[in-house]
Amino acid sequence: MTLNGRITDPDGNAVTATWWQYTDAGTYPGTVSLTQRDGAARVRIPRDAQPGQTIHLILQGTDAGTPALTSYQRVVLTVRS
Repeated sequence: MTLNGRITDPDGNAVTATWWQYTDAGTYPGTVSLTQRDGAARVRIPRDAQPGQTIHLILQGTDAGTPALTSYQRVVLTVRS
């Protein structure tokens, strides 16, 4: 599955986007494979994930301003059969 994040900064500063799995939340106990490029994340749901389990992913955006500001958005994936 591919997730596309779009991040803008109101001041026009460059923004770095980073996706990561929030392992403190969700009911899937393992780690997902996550590759990133240009704000998009390709997520591979593990074969051992059970229907109904949730996987929480975070899109983190940090601008190049001084001080650097960071914002977060969460995506919750629910495993289907």
